[in-house]
Amino acid sequence: MLQEKNKKAAAVFWALSAVCMAVIFYFSSRTATVSTGQSNVFVQWLINLFGESELWVFIVRKSAHCLEFTGLAFLLSWAVLFTKGKANIVIPFIIASLYGVSDEVHQIFVEGRSCELRDWAIDSLGAVLGVIGFIVILKIVDEIIRSKRKT
Repeated sequence: MLQEKNKKAAAVFWALSAVCMAVIFYFSSRTATVSTGQSNVFVQWLINLFGESELWVFIVRKSAHCLEFTGLAFLLSWAVLFTKGKANIVIPFIIASLYGVSDEVHQIFVEGRSCELRDWAIDSLGAVLGVIGFIVILKIVDEIIRSKRKT
């Protein structure tokens, strides 16, 4: 019974990971003009809060890269856990980081976009944050389960 549940959970997390990859691909397919327009909503919000600065554009655009890959690595970590039956942070990190490489290469073919090593590094940083988030939540869940067994 538990093994069957793990298969279902694995399928769900692999599917969510694929959806996350599709969303990343979609956002990377947007031309530079469209992408800038989307980020300007958040940039304007920061300007309204803290005042005018070119730094806000950089922060918003790079945070988006980082957060996309944080989510991807987090989902991949759960997918691997339910597939293999044990946690492994290396595999999700490698998959997410390699997807970051493919994302940067993909952007070469999109008008106004470019392939940047810095963006791949930010994607990989996001992947690290995703697996760290996974570890933290897994430890919390393990602790809750252990404490319930004691009572």
